[in-house]
Amino acid sequence: MHRILCLIAVVLLPGLAGQAAAQERTQLAPSTSAAEEISVTVGGKVDGKKISGTGAGTCSHAADASIHGVSASLWTVQYAAAKDGSLKQLSLTLWRPKDEGPDQLSLTIDAKSGSYRIETGKPGDDAKGEGLVTILPSGPGGRLEISGKESSGKPIQITIDCSAFGGVQPEGN
Repeated sequence: MHRILCLIAVVLLPGLAGQAAAQERTQLAPSTSAAEEISVTVGGKVDGKKISGTGAGTCSHAADASIHGVSASLWTVQYAAAKDGSLKQLSLTLWRPKDEGPDQLSLTIDAKSGSYRIETGKPGDDAKGEGLVTILPSGPGGRLEISGKESSGKPIQITIDCSAFGGVQPEGN
């Protein structure tokens, strides 16, 4: 009986050790986030001045998220120009409540011509401007079309194309 157990151990252990090593390699292998390799293209007009930028950025989307206890979908975009151009930096956060409540939009644009901001929220919040966002999915990415104006009335009409949308890391994790 002892010989049989030893024989089984000799036959099975190398296979089990190989599987464990493979699992360890998989868990330890560096992972590249899709968000790290996303191409972002921004174009349009802000306060009557053309802006544009193309390069690496982060685009993410979560179909099932929540804000202030309200179930919503979330989109975020971060872009910073690698060299001096008409668009230096852009940050977008869009919450689209599933109860068909109003979008909550935060858009900040730093361009050669100045800085611009739209902050909308739920009714009763102190909004800074207004904006409408149209989302046009395309494969793993898509286009966000934003039309609005700052609280001072400066018009903003831009498009943001993301080659892909990565996942969103839950807050607090």
